[in-house]
This record gives sequence, C-alpha cells and structure tokens, in this order.
Amino acid sequence: MTKCLVTGHMGYIGSHVFAKLEALGHEVKGIDLKEGRNIMEAIWQEDYQDFKPDYIFHLAATPRVAYSMEHPYQVLYNNVVSSLDVLEYARKNNVKRVIYSSSSSVRGNGDGPTSPYGASKLIPETLCENYSKVFGVDTVCLRYFNVYSKDQEADGPYATAIANWMKYIDEDRAPFITGDGEQRRDMLHVRDAVSANLFCMEQSQNFSGKHYDVGTGRNISLNEVRDIVLQHHPDVNFDYVASRPGDVQETCADTQPLSEIGWVTEISIKQGIHSCFSK
Repeated sequence: MTKCLVTGHMGYIGSHVFAKLEALGHEVKGIDLKEGRNIMEAIWQEDYQDFKPDYIFHLAATPRVAYSMEHPYQVLYNNVVSSLDVLEYARKNNVKRVIYSSSSSVRGNGDGPTSPYGASKLIPETLCENYSKVFGVDTVCLRYFNVYSKDQEADGPYATAIANWMKYIDEDRAPFITGDGEQRRDMLHVRDAVSANLFCMEQSQNFSGKHYDVGTGRNISLNEVRDIVLQHHPDVNFDYVASRPGDVQETCADTQPLSEIGWVTEISIKQGIHSCFSK
C-alpha cells in the first residue's frame, strides 16, 4: 500500500486529490491550516515524522493574485517557507517524490510573474529543482491553468469566474465580468488536475525538478464563456466592472511536454463549462 501525504488536503484541489487517493486504496494523511495545522510546525511533529510517506502532494498555499497585491510579505513568506519545509521533510524521510502544485501565474504575460502570488509559486519551483539536483529528492512541478468544476465554491480562495457566475445565477443576481471580457483563459477541469497528480505519482522515471503546464492547450474569452452560460440561462444579464490589478490578458498551456510522456486532459473547456451551467 502506498503512503501519501497531502498538504492543503481540505482545500479545493487538495480535497479532490485526497479523496481520489483514498478511493484507490492508498494510505493518506493530510495537513491543512483549516485544522489548525501550520505546515512549518506540524510537519515536524511526531505523528508526521512516524508516517514516512512514499509521496507528498504539496498543494497548500496562501492563494489569490489580488490578495497578494495587498499582502505580498505574508503570501511570499508562507508559500516559499512552507515549500522549503516540505522539501526538507522529504529529504530527511527519503520520500520517493514531491509533486508540487504550482500555477500558470508564474508565467504572467509570458515574461514572468506579474504579482507576488506568481513569484511565490515560482520560487518553490526553483527549490524543487535544486533539491532534486543537490539532494536527490525527486520532484515535479505542475502549473495549473484556472481549475474549475461544478462543485467549486465561489467563496473559496481559488474561485474562478465560473464559480462566481454559478453562485450569482443561483442567487438571481447579475454576474460580473472584469474588464472588457476579451481576456482569454485556458481552463482545467478539477478532474483533470487530479488525474495529472496521480499520473506523476505513478511514473517510474525521475522528473528531477521539471515543471509542466497542466491545461487543455486551448483558451476561451470570458465573453465566450458568457455566451455558453446564456445558452442555459438566456435571461441572465452580465455587468462589466473594472479590471483587477495583476491580472494577465491571456493564458494558454503548452501541453506538449506532458503529452509526450503520456498525459493529456480528458475534458474540453466547452464541455466542462456546459456541465457547470446545464440545468
């Protein structure tokens, strides 16, 4: 039986990863701030030291671009130092592989992060590569692109426009679009995000700190998403509001590197969005 440690196991993606691992019969243990367990402290406690996991799925982070613009020190300190603790724990406990959840935010508009949050996800990628080269801790970094699903909570820290619009429509309120709606996003269904994590756990070859985009390789504008919503809810009126600082204009995953080793998404953007808004 494989033993897995999941940080952020009560968060949006982490809870899905945790549930899937349990369903497959793995022995799974989690760390989450929602349970009052700060990674930097909890991971060194006796119960985690005794667990000796084979794999670590590091999903815990202080999220959101907008929040990081107001609280850069907090976001950078938490996301970087917690990742360092996870890697040190992996080194000292001979963990087979650390699967680190990064973000497309590290790319910004193509020339690097445009927010402290993006930087806070990029620095641990460098640490992962360093620990692989220097200490022999195998690591892999997954850069998710706008993860969503029908069960995503609009009040959660990783909420997408999809989640917000579902909530507003359910509450009979007008959903809002930031900017002119022409910004384009590659959107990844949470089921595919989970699949990518498990795929990386199951590979026999070392990743040695490599990073991979995890998305569909396509993108869609918010206005195009609006048009899909209107097919299911024709009476909804959308409001347009000011753009948010730190937002990028376009995201699109480079899916070739991950597809070359055998993983591709199963759910297209339009298929996934239709499933969120169908009655």
